Amino acid sequence: MEEIKIDTARGMEFSMDDKEMYQDMVQMFVEQKAENVSAITDFFEKQDWENYKIRVHGLKSNARMVGAVQLGDLAEKCEHAARDGDAAFIQANTSALFALYEQTLEALQKIDFAAL
Repeated sequence: MEEIKIDTARGMEFSMDDKEMYQDMVQMFVEQKAENVSAITDFFEKQDWENYKIRVHGLKSNARMVGAVQLGDLAEKCEHAARDGDAAFIQANTSALFALYEQTLEALQKIDFAAL
């Protein structure tokens, strides 16, 4: 399993170099997981690729804002697959997206904000 690296410099950049704002963004990102996974799973099961695309687009953007580049990149690939109607890619990678999401949350929770 690849180590999850969080680009805290990128997260701080999106937070205007405000540690408290960055910490708040990370906390919000962590708290949104259950809702995101539920919605993405629902759209996946219904093969509603348009709404799946919208939801993984949001995940991509929010992941990148907190410095979760790997998750953002995989979410982008899923987004493009949904846009292009590539159901095979989506079906092959959605569980990997969820696993990476979980690993990313664990990595985010280890950030030492005081050291930034």
